[in-house]
Amino acid sequence: MRPVNPNNSLRNGHIWVAGMSESGKTSYAKKRTLDKADHVLIFDPYGDYTGRLVGLQVRAFKKLADVYRAAKLARRKKAGCRIAWSPDRPTTPADFDKFCQVVWALGDGNNKPLKVVLEEVAEHSETAGKAKGYHGQLLRVGRKFNIHTINLFQRGQEVSKTILDNCRRCAVMMQKTEDSAKYIQQKTGIPAEQIATLAQLEYIEQDGKAWKRGKIHF
Repeated sequence: MRPVNPNNSLRNGHIWVAGMSESGKTSYAKKRTLDKADHVLIFDPYGDYTGRLVGLQVRAFKKLADVYRAAKLARRKKAGCRIAWSPDRPTTPADFDKFCQVVWALGDGNNKPLKVVLEEVAEHSETAGKAKGYHGQLLRVGRKFNIHTINLFQRGQEVSKTILDNCRRCAVMMQKTEDSAKYIQQKTGIPAEQIATLAQLEYIEQDGKAWKRGKIHF
């Protein structure tokens, strides 16, 4: 299974979101990265995406084959969709790679963007070096097939540098340690002093090199 219709004129839509537990990463992904008309796939190992998401009901499946079938049908339509994989067992890095393989197969440079929410990336990564497998494919080549990954994790030190280097946008949320804030400063240029003042649900967004502060409101 391979993506179709490569289009090198498409923009990089990848984003990473980093913050300690309870900083608001999932809330940020739900409120700041998605629109109602989007095609959305979700790697949701802990069932955090239930009910309605940006105006549409999330359809959660336990079997990855069901995710693929539902998403393939949904990609043929202009209407938005929300499809999640939430297996009823602990997930592994191999599961994460298989999910990314499904995403890769659904890429289409002539279709609307496929937004892919990837929860707990660090937990499902085996290295902080070059991203391997299909996740690496999505990050490095997904742009031309209109695949936009949304990568969520707690500490930048624990994930592949390919994520930090290949995402045009990022959102930094509350960090637990000064070391984590300094690491993000090294990778983004956002001052660690600014990062250190972030409270729950506050964020610093960066697009390219420009950054700004904000807060999630319910």
